Amino acid sequence: MNSSPAETRARLAAAGIGADDLRWLDSIGWSAAAVPPVKSEAAAEAYRRREAKLNAAVARLTYAERGESVEGKLAAALGARLADWREGDDDGE
Repeated sequence: MNSSPAETRARLAAAGIGADDLRWLDSIGWSAAAVPPVKSEAAAEAYRRREAKLNAAVARLTYAERGESVEGKLAAALGARLADWREGDDDGE
């Protein structure tokens, strides 16, 4: 699924993502590989919120389409970082 940045932003807007979260996504270049490790409970809460909005944006897609979408990749990366943090792997490795 190849979406334009405008289509991705439109899906996220429809899912109710906020301006602060869009700025954060801009700051990491919309790249799943650039999602930094979680460093605090406040960051974990922000990651959970973003993951939920990203998943909501692609809820109507098939499983395969979600995996190919920017939103799906970012949601997976956020979820992985949250799992690392819960397990105490704070270096992200």
